[in-house]
Amino acid sequence: MREQAESTAVPASLPAVTTEQVVMNVPLDHPLLKLKRALPWEAIEQVMVAAWRQAGKNLDGAVGRPWPVALYVPMLVLMILKRFDSREMEAYLAENAVARVFVGQQENPQMQLRDHANIARALAALGPEGAQQLNHLIIREATALGFADPTVLSADTTAQELPIGYPHEAGILKGVAQRCLRALTQLKKRGISTVATAISQSQQVLKTVKHYHLFAKDKHEKTEILERLMLQSKDLIDHSSKLVEQLATRSERVISSACQKLSDMKQVTETLLPQIKYWLKTGYVAAGKILHPGITQAKAIVRNKAGKKVEFGLPYLISRLGGGYVFGKLLEKLPNETKMPLESLAGYREIFGASATPKLMIYDRGGHSAATIKKLKQQGVSQIGIQPKGQAAWLVAEEVQKTVLSERGKTEGTIGTLKSEKYGFNKPKQRNAASLQAAGQHSLLSLNLNKLMRDLLNLDQQATMVGT
Repeated sequence: MREQAESTAVPASLPAVTTEQVVMNVPLDHPLLKLKRALPWEAIEQVMVAAWRQAGKNLDGAVGRPWPVALYVPMLVLMILKRFDSREMEAYLAENAVARVFVGQQENPQMQLRDHANIARALAALGPEGAQQLNHLIIREATALGFADPTVLSADTTAQELPIGYPHEAGILKGVAQRCLRALTQLKKRGISTVATAISQSQQVLKTVKHYHLFAKDKHEKTEILERLMLQSKDLIDHSSKLVEQLATRSERVISSACQKLSDMKQVTETLLPQIKYWLKTGYVAAGKILHPGITQAKAIVRNKAGKKVEFGLPYLISRLGGGYVFGKLLEKLPNETKMPLESLAGYREIFGASATPKLMIYDRGGHSAATIKKLKQQGVSQIGIQPKGQAAWLVAEEVQKTVLSERGKTEGTIGTLKSEKYGFNKPKQRNAASLQAAGQHSLLSLNLNKLMRDLLNLDQQATMVGT
């Protein structure tokens, strides 16, 4: 979609809107304004401008409306801090006086600065890498102010649970058939008459899935229907692949998009069907099992927690510095726990420099490995607070063990806070892989921004108490 205007247009048929101008004072000690004065805006702008330029936004004087950098930089920081979506941010800017001061638009009489569609484009253009770099900036600023303690590094793995149904095999094949049917319908609308057979095959898959849910009563009958579903899905993909080959020379946007979707579903089924066969044969779930045809990065992660043995979602490594500031990384595959302390150290050095090393490295017993401990020592970690397995001895003194256990508890608590409704790490509204990855980084950044704002407020309160 092209950017058309600065804000939502007012329909011409409506009567002219009368306004009242309000003059009010905003206290400079408001928490948001304390945070604004503490943030490194020049560095934040550099990160955002680089991301927007890479996304092709008009920053360099090209034809058309220029990208309003000075407005969008503080606006996105405030949006991520508040965990607003674009519509909520649009309303907040129109109604909140402190927000207007935060984005530097207190002198602008226009109620609506940008409409929700333009705000959403700005956030999407920032991307997951841009959000991660912003998070690193905030952590460095918190460290410089003395709020974060970089000598202590604790880490743990978790799952960013996704808003998907229980990933049973029939449901996943249904998702494949639905995506194929939508793509085939688009081809039919463009006059491709050879899609009729494939459309019929996808509809047959959906009917079989419905029969599986409604009428299959025992395990034997479910297995029979599932095997039939696999054959029907294979026929659908084979026929769709032939269509893609026939249309390879067509360059129309809709046709190319539909063919790409069919090719994506072919790749999914090439992995998924053998995984289902393995499960039917052995009763065990295959490693790297696909859970959702549209989000192939989602994994089943065995946690063995009370009330939740398995989490379905994107595997994450969450690292926490002393003082409570966090950073995280989306893992491409299911985590090898023994290597996670090294991954956390690598993320730490992305923030503080290639030679930076925490004094105390903390991880649970899943990270206990002779090879990992040896590498951590070689990297210069003086105190390795990895909980030992079995009867193995601790590598740190008894006093440090208390710190390890305390920090481990705080790390678990921080992960729980991230997954709360306030920060929305779990079950985000986004649907594609890139936006989901960005949503995870937004949650981490929001937590750190809010923590920095609270730390600044507490510091001023302590100074006031000392003064009195």
